[in-house]
Parts: sequence; structure tokens; C-alpha cells
Amino acid sequence: MGNTGKKSLVLGASRDFIFSVLALVIYNGVLQLVINPGLNARIGAEAFGTVLYLISFVSIMGSGFGTAASYSRMVAAKERTHENGDYNLFLSMIAGASFLVTFISLFMLKELTFASYIQMLILMIVTVFRYYADVEYRMTIRFVDYFLFFTSVSVGYLIGLLLLPYTGSWAITLLVGEVFGIAYTVVRGKIFRAPFTKLSASYKDNLKSAWIISASNIIGALILNSDRLLLRLAVGAREVTVFYTASLIGKIVAMLTTPLNGIIISYFTNYKIKLDKKKFGLIGVAMAVLSIIGAFVCTVVSMVFVKIMYPDVFEEAQDYFFLANLGQILYFISGSLMVIIMSFTKEKMQLVINVIYIVAFAAIVVPLTFIQGLFGMAIGLVAVNFIRLIATAVIGISKLD
Repeated sequence: MGNTGKKSLVLGASRDFIFSVLALVIYNGVLQLVINPGLNARIGAEAFGTVLYLISFVSIMGSGFGTAASYSRMVAAKERTHENGDYNLFLSMIAGASFLVTFISLFMLKELTFASYIQMLILMIVTVFRYYADVEYRMTIRFVDYFLFFTSVSVGYLIGLLLLPYTGSWAITLLVGEVFGIAYTVVRGKIFRAPFTKLSASYKDNLKSAWIISASNIIGALILNSDRLLLRLAVGAREVTVFYTASLIGKIVAMLTTPLNGIIISYFTNYKIKLDKKKFGLIGVAMAVLSIIGAFVCTVVSMVFVKIMYPDVFEEAQDYFFLANLGQILYFISGSLMVIIMSFTKEKMQLVINVIYIVAFAAIVVPLTFIQGLFGMAIGLVAVNFIRLIATAVIGISKLD
């Protein structure tokens, strides 16, 4: 690749990163600054903790399986044949599984009613498809459309919140946004158009890839939402809201790695970008240093943000700002490193890393949470996310020349 080609590549990647960041800033800004505080203000910290618990199941299914289908198709676009039917088949299987997941999530809280079940089930299925939908824009490197896609979702959320006094349903509030995102993709893209059931010659390989990535993603999504799930079951609903607000700024800042991940896998699968052990190691060290710096900055911002947006839990949350934010940032930073690994190793490497992660989580976070409550959760997540970062770096270096 000549100098002109390299310059064009850098400029293109910079432009795409800006649009990707703007997309996620708008999306998370609306969700974290308007929707969630709006729900908390309307229903209170106790009830909002339960809502966060239920939203976690929806997020796990979306980020676990929808994102897996998206990443799998990105890889297939480079290495194999693929058709819409390959991934519609996979997503239909996940839609079937959603019936059981919705039942379990509501049954565990003893809040299983026909209305709550139907609303959450529809939200879960639509959310899985919406998480998959962004492949339309990443696969073809159309990040302006990627930006407009997330803008559509955000506008839908706002409309859903305006309808909340009339619907009385947090699920419908979010559902409107998810539907807007899918509607935009139907209009602007091809992945939700006919033929819907046509399978490619590589459909078995594509399904296998999607399931392998899903296994890894589900582990990661469970850990990411562990503060809500474990705290709700082990401690209480209010504590879910407290820890959520303590780690919120870290979550928002770390979300910036999501568009970065999308660009990384888009460009690594479309261009021949080479890495060696030294470069990869330096990237890992830089990410670790940025995590610590980021946690300090997030702590300062949290002192102001939580005081304004969640005043009812500020006194309880402020003791956990640094640790909670550091844990979140380490999680997402190690995820970016993992996406880089996916570009030059097989999908199963991601699963290996997350198996190490879940074992560490079970051994460290779970007992600490039951013994120390919120503090145990905070210190435990920092430990296991640092282990994940180290494991990712070591495996990545071992696979490079």
C-alpha cells in the first residue's frame, strides 16, 4: 500500500470513527441522561433497580446473540459465502429461546403476569434483531448510515418516554426505539429484505461461527450485567441502583470503545493490516494505563453527574465511584483488545478468553459480593477485568510473529 493509499485509509478510518463515536454518544446520551433518569424519577430507586435487573436480560440476549450474528457475518463477508437466510435462521432460534429466558427472568422475581411477559418477550426479540442490524453498515463501511441508525433508535426512545405516562410500561418505552432502528435498516439496507430463507453454501459454517461467538459474548454479557443480576438476587433492588449509578460514567465513557471495535473489525477484515508482538504488547500497555487515568476522570465527573441526576442515591454511591468505574473501563478496554485478536485468530480464541474470565468471576466476584456486598462487587470486578486484560494480551502475543 503506497503513501497515498495509507493516507486515504487513515482519513477514512478517522471519519468513520467520528461518526461512530457520535452515534454512540447520541445513543448512550439519550439512554443514560434522559431515559434511565426519567424512569428512576418516575418509579423510584427501588423499582428502578428491578427494571435494571430485567433490562439486563434483554441486553444479555441482544449483545450476546445479536452482536454475535453481526460479528459472524463480518467474518463471513471476508472468508465465506453468506445469505440473509443464514442469519435469519440463527436469529429465529434465538427468538425461540427468548420465550424461556423471559419466563425465567420474571419468574425469579415473582412478577410473572401475562402483560409483563408479552411486553418483555417482544422487547427481547426485537432487541436481538436490532443488535444484529448494525452489520448492515459495518459490513459495507457506511458509518454515516451507522450514525443515522443509532440516531433513529435514540429518537424512538425519546418518543417512548413521552408515551410512558399513557402506557405505564418501561418495556414499551424501549421497544419504540428498537423498532425505529430496525425500520431504518429495512429502508436503508438489505439484510431484512427478501429472500428471507435462502441459505448459502456456507450456512453451516456461518451458524457454527455465530454459535461460537455467542458462547463467548454471553459470558461477557453476563459479567457486564453481573452487578445488576447478582446484587438484585444477593443484596437487594436499591443496591442495584446504587452500584449502577456509581459505575455509570465509566459505562458511558467505555461505550466509546464500541464504535472503535466496529471500525477495528471492519478495517482489519477489509484491509491487510499487519501486527507483530511488540506492537500488540504496546497496545495492551497503553490500554491498561488509559484505564487507570480514565477511572480518575470518571470519578470526578461522577461526583457532579450523580449528584444532579440521581440525588436520592448519591450518598451511598460516592464511596464506590473509583472502583466501579475502573472495573467498567477495564472490561471494555479488554474487549477492544479481544476484537483485535479476532481479526487474526479463530473465533474460538475469544471463547477461551471468556472461559478464563467466567472462572475468575465465579471464584472472586461471587463470594466477595455475598461477604462484602457492594464493596465486594466493586473490588471483585476490578480484579477479574484486569485478569481478562492480561489473558487477552498474553494470548494475542502468543499468536503473533
